[in-house]
Amino acid sequence: MNSSGFSLLELLVVLLILGIFLLLATPQPDPDRRAVDQAARGLSEQVVRARLEAIRNNVFAGVHLFTDGAGGYAVFLDLNANRVYDPGEEVQLVRFGQGDWARVALAKERSTLGNLPLLFDPRGIPAKIITGTWALKSSSGHVRKVVVSQQGRARVE
Repeated sequence: MNSSGFSLLELLVVLLILGIFLLLATPQPDPDRRAVDQAARGLSEQVVRARLEAIRNNVFAGVHLFTDGAGGYAVFLDLNANRVYDPGEEVQLVRFGQGDWARVALAKERSTLGNLPLLFDPRGIPAKIITGTWALKSSSGHVRKVVVSQQGRARVE
């Protein structure tokens, strides 16, 4: 019997070789870029969390950004009603430049909010009208910005 086609085995071998070439040709994501993207998304999500914590606990709550060292932030409940962050009031504390965020730092020169706290009243409304950006950078120079609107909403750019 003389057949002029390919056998199933030959087709599978060719597909396997093509798959290996495609896998090798696909660029791998930069770990620095991925780390700063995740940190920016996390900071943006924590702004939402602070608003929800204010409503849930019926107290002022907010996000305080640290500018010392590599930077970081604290989501806090204002338990003593002084409308600023005090150590011990944090719900979550994140420091850049160490642990999971070793590749990430606050880009102080590109941040317009500095270390001003973003504060929400017990109804979830921003206590002060604050508009600006927090910029995060990776050790390789990749920058992501978290933009905060007048309504206290944050988005990643």
